[in-house]
Amino acid sequence: MKTLEQELSRIDLNLLVSLSVLIKERNVSRAAEKLYLSQPAMSRILARLRDVFDDPLFYRESNGLQPTAKTLELEGQLDSILFSIDSLVNSSNFSPALCEKTFRISTPPLMSKLMTPLIVKAINAAAPKVTLEEYPSAIDPSLLLKEGSVDFSIHVTDTVIADEYYSEKVGHTYPVIYGAADHPLLQMQSVSIDDCLKYAFVDLSLDIRSTGEYLNTLDVELMTQGKSRNVALKSGQLSTLVESIHGTDRLMIAGHLLEQDATDEANFKAIKSFNHQPYITNIYLIEHKRTLSSQPHKWFRDLITQSIRKTFGMSD
Repeated sequence: MKTLEQELSRIDLNLLVSLSVLIKERNVSRAAEKLYLSQPAMSRILARLRDVFDDPLFYRESNGLQPTAKTLELEGQLDSILFSIDSLVNSSNFSPALCEKTFRISTPPLMSKLMTPLIVKAINAAAPKVTLEEYPSAIDPSLLLKEGSVDFSIHVTDTVIADEYYSEKVGHTYPVIYGAADHPLLQMQSVSIDDCLKYAFVDLSLDIRSTGEYLNTLDVELMTQGKSRNVALKSGQLSTLVESIHGTDRLMIAGHLLEQDATDEANFKAIKSFNHQPYITNIYLIEHKRTLSSQPHKWFRDLITQSIRKTFGMSD
């Protein structure tokens, strides 16, 4: 009987890395580019993988490679294996200054402007070779984490997460209603929610792949009172929302720290804040458990956590 080592000696472990990239990219050319290989070399690797696993692994459709049932079965195990190898190799010699990894995060678009620049500056100071890719958050953070599309998701609802995910509260925010700098409501001594509801709103839209609808804490409370906002525009871009209220009487709901940008020179201002229960919104950092033992991910998790806590009002 062959030992485990003898069985594994016939397999080039680099093939597993290539398979992981092929699964994520669903395209031979893009996978080759990621691994700094030619397309013919990547095609030969795919042929070897098919021999090793005795399965086609992918089939072609008009929108790219689609995984077979065997590949989908391998996918979950593959990430765990690769992160275990990474942890084994880098556990004693990981150095942020030498790290050349690409980390992917998803963030709520209305928080990105205040949060992401701080993370980028922290990366630049400690790990200048690291690359950060940011994507808009989805209503269900597990959609992106499970696929491996992102390493971390910054989320603003107390979403029920399965055991395969790790979630940590890292901060909090609360809703503020903003309007143009010359909005009529700014002339009033005291503004009620009913005063605001007389005007149309612009609003955040999330990933179109998401199921269901995200309601901020203000909308949830309005529903209990049988009230709702009239939303005239939805966009996933903060800059679009801000520009769309300029020169109009439309309003926008965003987090409290956006008020820092509402200076005397800004074209929008805070009209009404909701800095009390039941409007306080917690902020969570969510990660798939397959990366918990990875030293680079541990370092990056701490960097994100510290940046968010400094910004959104939680001490370590």
